Amino acid sequence: MSKLSKLLSNPGLFFRDYFINRYPLSLDEQGHDVFNEGILVASDFKIYNIDVNQNTDDVDVVITWVNNEDQNWQKKLNYYKNDKIKDINPLSIDNARFENHGELYYVIKSIELYMPWVKTIFLVTDNQIPHFSLSNKVVIIDHRQIIDEKYLPTFNSHVIEAHLHNIPELSENFIYFNDDVFVARALPKTHFLSGNNLSSLFLNRKNLDEMLKKGVKTPTLLASLNCRELLLKKYNKKISNPLVHTYVPLKKSYFKLAWSLFRNEINNFLPNRFRYDNDLNLATFLVPWMMYLDGKSKLSRDICYHFNIRSASSFSHYHMLNTRKNENILPHSFCANDFISNIQNPFDYKANLMAFLKKFYS
Repeated sequence: MSKLSKLLSNPGLFFRDYFINRYPLSLDEQGHDVFNEGILVASDFKIYNIDVNQNTDDVDVVITWVNNEDQNWQKKLNYYKNDKIKDINPLSIDNARFENHGELYYVIKSIELYMPWVKTIFLVTDNQIPHFSLSNKVVIIDHRQIIDEKYLPTFNSHVIEAHLHNIPELSENFIYFNDDVFVARALPKTHFLSGNNLSSLFLNRKNLDEMLKKGVKTPTLLASLNCRELLLKKYNKKISNPLVHTYVPLKKSYFKLAWSLFRNEINNFLPNRFRYDNDLNLATFLVPWMMYLDGKSKLSRDICYHFNIRSASSFSHYHMLNTRKNENILPHSFCANDFISNIQNPFDYKANLMAFLKKFYS
């Protein structure tokens, strides 16, 4: 009777609530109802606060970054892109993969602002230095420090990620960031690492087989499928889900274990200067799932708004994030992804992104 009264007295409100309940609005890849996010985050934080065995281990952050405006880097890219490759997936060399919009400043700022307990921020680059001042917490790592010279230069993020464990003085527990992932709110260490040293696994609701059925074989999907085959052989478990497009808690010892178990398969793809069909994504699939299958991580929640800055939908995400900030019910993170450069857009997506970040982190 109350529903009928609501329909008769306020049909607009009735149908709004009906469709919200029937088709919940979700902006993150774990499928949380946007109207319940505040409750879920608050509940998680209560659990964090009662963890009596707070982990005292050092935790580092690793960010991979490239400045595509660097002329020396451009010369190397064009040399190998134009003269040295054949039959490469166009997505592997799409300009959007390498675009630098200036967002790195805000990635680092978000970490230093909202994760002050992080020991060191390692910035992995190809002989490049950002055009802004870095705090003493940031250490620049050149590719030559961690990757064999015979594989350099490389423009393949999978190759770079496979060598993160070689970073000098890297802590056992570290968190991997792409340069388009931002921390949206203050996060305790327990969001990433529990008191009993279990890392968090932020699982995506997408399914690899369903993604494959759609017919678009992206380099990332193929790398995940390749890793899945290795995990099936080793653990006799078929993995169906990728990870959320956000930061990834990792353990250095499990990179070493992956190299020990799958050295031949890893060595086979390291010569790929661009992403190729036989790639493996160690940092964002193989290692996290090995940790989970060995009982070294646990399924956890991370509400991360993921969107394409070249899409008109980015305006909705910027608006939602600013609104949520004013209401103090922010998600944990957001990924302002840049992909497929041939998308036609009538707006300056770079300027829009930087204007949003400046306002959000002011």
